[in-house]
Amino acid sequence: MRGLRLMRGLWLLLPLLLTACQDREARAQNAELSRRVAALEAEVQALRKDRASPPALTPPADAAAVTARAAARNCATQLARTLEDYRRGSLEGRYPGAAEVSLPPPCQNQTVRWQTRTAQAYAFSVVGEDGQVLAGGEGP
Repeated sequence: MRGLRLMRGLWLLLPLLLTACQDREARAQNAELSRRVAALEAEVQALRKDRASPPALTPPADAAAVTARAAARNCATQLARTLEDYRRGSLEGRYPGAAEVSLPPPCQNQTVRWQTRTAQAYAFSVVGEDGQVLAGGEGP
């Protein structure tokens, strides 16, 4: 009889022990969640502060230089595409020679300097009015 009471007592004690472990885990999880919520709230506050005072819009330092670089990149891309298209269409699989090269429309107002122009390879640069290289291309 005494053993039965002891077993019954242990069975009643077991849920209390499990509840205590669960409480400890729940407190740890709640503490972690509280820390994360606080960090997110701080981030939101910082974003609201940034949004409240928008940065001053300033034009690019030299809009003409930005435009020239973009035009040179466009020229270089189109010229490389033209050369590759020629090679793919060529029965010999070669790049065009100097007399066979016609600059694509984006390059009409650009200065193109060739470093290499052979049947097997090409390299060029697009330079600005001051001689500075703005873009380039090479293949293969």
